[in-house]
Amino acid sequence: MKKNVYGNIEDLVVHARFVTPAGVLEKQGRAPRLSCTLGVVTEVTLKIRPLPRCRKYGSIVFPDFELGVHCMREVAKKRCQPASIRLMDNEQFHFGQVLRSSPSVVGRLLEGLKKTYARYLLGLDPQRMCVATLVFEGDEDDVVQQEKKIYGIAKEFGGIAAGQTNGERGYMLTFVIAYIR
Repeated sequence: MKKNVYGNIEDLVVHARFVTPAGVLEKQGRAPRLSCTLGVVTEVTLKIRPLPRCRKYGSIVFPDFELGVHCMREVAKKRCQPASIRLMDNEQFHFGQVLRSSPSVVGRLLEGLKKTYARYLLGLDPQRMCVATLVFEGDEDDVVQQEKKIYGIAKEFGGIAAGQTNGERGYMLTFVIAYIR
């Protein structure tokens, strides 16, 4: 989920030992990911890093998926990806809305106001819009700079910052979707 900063699993595994029906296999150092070996992992050594000093969630709403994809491409071109950046299409966005807990009366009123604001003042169509979830990690200054870059690029593609709470909820939704699958 945070490969932009920490790498993929094959970048993190230093050594692994597997017991298989054919004998013991060992993976030493950097090697391609192996997913076709049937066996039991009996030993593993991983690279570790200190916890980041600062972690901040964010989210961006785009008018449609195509604009969101163009933004993601620009972020990749400029090599300024945060720890995690994930674009959810409209279907995933609606799925996330369904999974939310039932808000209180005041919460429902606020949700209605937000939807009205998004629809009529920002011109976002609920049947087309999509959302990117973000996780920024590092020193505070690094996180502030990452946010400025990402939100600046998003603005070029019609993206609107949608807050930390939505970002954290969307990031956790990623795990829920994987579990449900």
